[in-house]
Amino acid sequence: MGFNPPVPQKDSDWEIRVAVLLSLLLQVILIFLGPMRKRTSHPVPRFAIWACYLLADWVADLALGLLLNNLGNIGSSSSHLSAGAGGGPPIFAFWTPFLLLHLGGPDTMTAYSVDDNELWRRHLIGLLFELFSALVVFSCSIRSNPMIPATALIFVVGVIKYGERTYSLYSGSVDGVIAKILRAPDPGPNYAKLMTVFGGKRNGGLLVEITIANGEASKAKEVLQQGNEVRLVETTKSLEAIAYEFFTMFRLLYVDINLSYKERRISQAYFLDRRDMTADKAFEVMEVELNYLCDMVYTKAPVSHSSAGCVLRFIRTTCLVVAIVLFVLLDKTGILPVDRGITYALLLGGLALDVAAILMLLCSNRTIVFLEQGEKKMVWPWLARVLRPRTKRWSERTSQLNLICYCLGKPKEQEGRRRQCCRRKTIPPSVMRFLIWVANKVGVRETLDDFFFIQRKPVTMVSVIGRRGRWCNCKEGDERAPTTIDALAYVFVGLQREAIKLCSYRGERTLRDDEELVRDIQMEPTKATREELNLRLTEEESSSSTTKKKEAEGITHDVLQLADKKKKEIDDLVKEKLDGVLRNSIEREFDESLLLWHIATDLCCHRECKEPRMHDTNGLMSISETLSEYMLYLLVRQPEMLLATAGIGLLRYRDTCAEARRFFKSAEAWDPNHDDARRMLLSVNTSKKPADVKGDRSKSVLFDACILAKVLLQLHDDTTWRVVAGVWREMLMYAANKCQGSTHVRQLITMVWFLMAHMGMGDVYRIGELAGDTKAKLIIHDQ
Repeated sequence: MGFNPPVPQKDSDWEIRVAVLLSLLLQVILIFLGPMRKRTSHPVPRFAIWACYLLADWVADLALGLLLNNLGNIGSSSSHLSAGAGGGPPIFAFWTPFLLLHLGGPDTMTAYSVDDNELWRRHLIGLLFELFSALVVFSCSIRSNPMIPATALIFVVGVIKYGERTYSLYSGSVDGVIAKILRAPDPGPNYAKLMTVFGGKRNGGLLVEITIANGEASKAKEVLQQGNEVRLVETTKSLEAIAYEFFTMFRLLYVDINLSYKERRISQAYFLDRRDMTADKAFEVMEVELNYLCDMVYTKAPVSHSSAGCVLRFIRTTCLVVAIVLFVLLDKTGILPVDRGITYALLLGGLALDVAAILMLLCSNRTIVFLEQGEKKMVWPWLARVLRPRTKRWSERTSQLNLICYCLGKPKEQEGRRRQCCRRKTIPPSVMRFLIWVANKVGVRETLDDFFFIQRKPVTMVSVIGRRGRWCNCKEGDERAPTTIDALAYVFVGLQREAIKLCSYRGERTLRDDEELVRDIQMEPTKATREELNLRLTEEESSSSTTKKKEAEGITHDVLQLADKKKKEIDDLVKEKLDGVLRNSIEREFDESLLLWHIATDLCCHRECKEPRMHDTNGLMSISETLSEYMLYLLVRQPEMLLATAGIGLLRYRDTCAEARRFFKSAEAWDPNHDDARRMLLSVNTSKKPADVKGDRSKSVLFDACILAKVLLQLHDDTTWRVVAGVWREMLMYAANKCQGSTHVRQLITMVWFLMAHMGMGDVYRIGELAGDTKAKLIIHDQ
């Protein structure tokens, strides 16, 4: 019975043992590290997860290959479970289905990226091949393996787990999501039949007409819709239940399917009509909602939260328990102690992973929603409160990249420590330059940048003790409490204020439509320009007075003429600053505006303020810096999220970096350590536009940004940061609105995109759905 094994090969027992144990270890690491992807953005844990994800499959395939190579030793051994030094033990055949189990992966992580889901067919072919290979090993050992029943049970477990992973990958793919969430095909009213009857009646001499009978249907739809809105406004459901309702509606956005007017009104009722709605509550709902989406795409949630999945999980656990019992009762006299220990590790480790997956399932958000919907209202809510997870749902940090620090080769973190006279040692500039040189030669510059130049900054930042402002979270009356600056709260306030129009702007509203701010912008450059021109004209007057004296009757005429000339010159310069610099900077291509405002924001952050800033100004400056560096990170590292600027944006960024490096290198003679690099940039003569001097071959915007920064620095400090923060808020919302749903990941821009969608904004709605339930009636007037 069974296949005849091939000729025995050289001994590879220890390689098999190490590979099998390493495969088990990687599964243990993945089941606990997998959920960390949602809660951390640091490159070290993310690299560890990525490496373990790849190694888990490779090691399992390697172990299976070693077993296939050792078939002759396994099949030619005696009836003992362990052979001598020259033969492979038949217990290796019992280990083979464990590799299928490991290839099935943990429940917490089936895919590392969205692209992995699109390769589900490849995993299906892999399942068939791995199953065939494992069956070959099993068949060759039938005559010498007394553990056939236990091996068959583990085969069942392995096939179930690998099948669950393949189905989960399919469910997370675009095709799988569409197949699951689209309604049944609806051909609508029978147009051909209606028109045939209409034509026949008309040809028979009857007076007929077709009318649209949509009154009753529209009223019924309106009543149902208003009922849903009131239910959400007055709901007392838990956070998880509310988020799950929105998830079932808004998961369509993941596959770029527009929503209807009904979903828009229901969502607006919760996020705009509730009086107690705050930024914290809104983003907390979306955090849970995005967790549902993340589980749908990257985990086995599509299987584990279904009835079939619960049945399969019960079968898996039962088979593992029975296999453990069979091995415990087996006569293990002929098994080497090391093989006995490895077998127990595989059995107990597999059971422990199953138990851990069950506990994680019980503590998941979906389970809490299920319990709250149960019939025993007195028991399930209490159990739901006990099982509610206490961990963070996302990292609450954004990735940041500063262009000037990057070009200087000085991580921004080190600059901050140097200014604060921190005693902690930092990497010397010479060492950093050497590391950059090595990284460029080896081709790992991006990895170096991840560790040193890309910072992870919290969205909510603890500020210094100060007065309570508009975006702080301290208690009422506590004037000296430590306050927090929240970029998400700032965005939320702006969206609430302009819930319809704001997503189509990228700075225009701040610089044109905000009347109070526009008035301040016009007054302050005028004042600064008048001071400059007054100084120059006074010098001209004093020099001319030494050469000749004017006659008394001509003084008034000269003064009036001089005043008119001065006023015209002031008006021309102010108009050039406002229209030619500020407003022109937001009318350029989006990536160009992004780079301009990023550099200008950084230069303005380092201005010397003579008077202490108000808390609101400090908050706006911090928010501007966070959004500025985050948007640059997206442009450089994730340009697919800024679809319209992916190509030319990177070219402008590279040219700007090249010009900045050349400037800083030429300035080393005066400033070797580049301590005053930003001041030297602002001191460059920019009376002529860079394009007039350099042409348009280079796409660099370095000195265009310096011109913009000089205009911003002429404004009052408070006005400057109201302008800059407003522009960055609009840019973030503009970019979020233009990004496709399938490219969104766990990013700040995803949170903003989701918030805009929930407030009824953006291009994700089909507004003309009001007549979707209309009916046509054929009316015959002659009867």
